[in-house]
Amino acid sequence: MLSVAVTEVAHAASLTAARGRSRPRVSTVVTGVAHPARSEAAGSGRSPRISALDTEVAHAANLRAARGTSCPSVSATCTEVASKGLCCGHGGGARCKVDACVRQVASKGLCYLHGGSKRCKVKGCEKRAKSNALCCGYGGGTRCKFDGCERQVASKGLCYLHGGSKRC
Repeated sequence: MLSVAVTEVAHAASLTAARGRSRPRVSTVVTGVAHPARSEAAGSGRSPRISALDTEVAHAANLRAARGTSCPSVSATCTEVASKGLCCGHGGGARCKVDACVRQVASKGLCYLHGGSKRCKVKGCEKRAKSNALCCGYGGGTRCKFDGCERQVASKGLCYLHGGSKRC
């Protein structure tokens, strides 16, 4: 059960997300205990601080109550659900079976770094294949649509030199 203070902080986090920030800036002190595992901190006379994870958990409860099934992220635009009610970017989905690796599984229970994805077919290259069994360095991936340009696409079908990236 979430305390009132945690719910208020979650509401502040959702407002922060609506303003365009990716992570809320939270520095509120909780006087009650929001989680039974934190009872030691409450019993020691210290007031536990709310971390960003606590804020996301509180926000998750609000989203589940309001929408039913959606990813409990701080961003109101994230609606993907993999497992545990979360998208892969926010902790849902399967994790790599290699010890101490917390990356998302690509295939065969492994992340892309531990062999869960196809490798470039060029001899001696250990990079991940993008398309045509080639990595970006050897011609895989999407290329810039500007005439005569062979660079990799950054966004909108263009490389960084032809307007595919943010300008300052």
